[in-house]
Amino acid sequence: MTEVVAALIREGERFLICQRPPHKARGLLWEFVGGKVEPGETKVQALVRECREELGVTVAAEDVYFEVEHVYPDLTVHLTLFNARIAEGVPQLFEHNDLRWITPEEIPSFSFCPADVTILERMQTDRVREKLLALRDEPYRAFNSALLPTVEKETVIGVRIPALRGLAKELSGTPMGEAFLRSLPHAYYEENALHGFLLERIREPESLYAELERFLPYVDNWAVCDLVNPKELAKDPERLYERILAWIASDRPYTVRYGIGMLMRYFLDDRFSPAHLDLVAGVRWEEYYVNMMVAWYFATALAKQQEATLPYFTERRLPPWTHRKAIQKALESRRIPEDLKRCLKPLRDTQN
Repeated sequence: MTEVVAALIREGERFLICQRPPHKARGLLWEFVGGKVEPGETKVQALVRECREELGVTVAAEDVYFEVEHVYPDLTVHLTLFNARIAEGVPQLFEHNDLRWITPEEIPSFSFCPADVTILERMQTDRVREKLLALRDEPYRAFNSALLPTVEKETVIGVRIPALRGLAKELSGTPMGEAFLRSLPHAYYEENALHGFLLERIREPESLYAELERFLPYVDNWAVCDLVNPKELAKDPERLYERILAWIASDRPYTVRYGIGMLMRYFLDDRFSPAHLDLVAGVRWEEYYVNMMVAWYFATALAKQQEATLPYFTERRLPPWTHRKAIQKALESRRIPEDLKRCLKPLRDTQN
């Protein structure tokens, strides 16, 4: 294993990259300035020496930005990339073929050494986070945090949904957007919400299902769970129903909630079957947000499929807590006629 160090030198939103000379291994590929750690050197000492030899500048090394291992045909490297700044001098072409200052958005325009690819994806996802932070709305953050009791406030940035959708539109289909989708798990609530909105813009079914299955295990709150609604899935209802059955059988609460939600969205009209009611009624979880989705499902089913659904209330086929919540939601719904509401009110008592 060869220890290698490199410098991430920034100038505003841009960072410095260098093109390897044509006669060396990986010639003309782009990289961060740096090189091998010599015997007896610390990593920081090696970084300072390499930057002086290759660019004629003195750098001040800061914290480690990223570490990665990569196997080349001729060697295996452990690369440590430091955040660094130029303390003295102006970069010059002492060893490289060329140098550029680029933004993360420009990364796809350059061919980099393979060891740097993971780092570059991290830089692109960090750039997405910077875009989210620039959209922060503090009053909205306080308001939204109060609606997300299972989410730590420190992980809520405070970005409104229209802004998130706008950013998803901007990133969809771009290398930065693709890098962001690969970057699970995310740290912020809005990153997960943005991820969901990016999934909604995928039009190829195989990719959509694969990305959705990869994402669902990381969903940990009701809001993200309920906002992810790729309408492309509805174009193949048989396949969607197969996945709904698998989601409802999951051992992850928000995957179960997602499956019930998709059943409610797409299978309560012309695709409805009374068997769906038994399926959802059979869900048994202690998780509040799963049971709330069951209640929501039955309140909605009562509005759309009254004849098949009403016996679940009159015969009290649901667990007592879910029974009461479903009736509460039905009584609050404008889609439930008043005569039906009058029938439901005496049923709030869950005792036979």
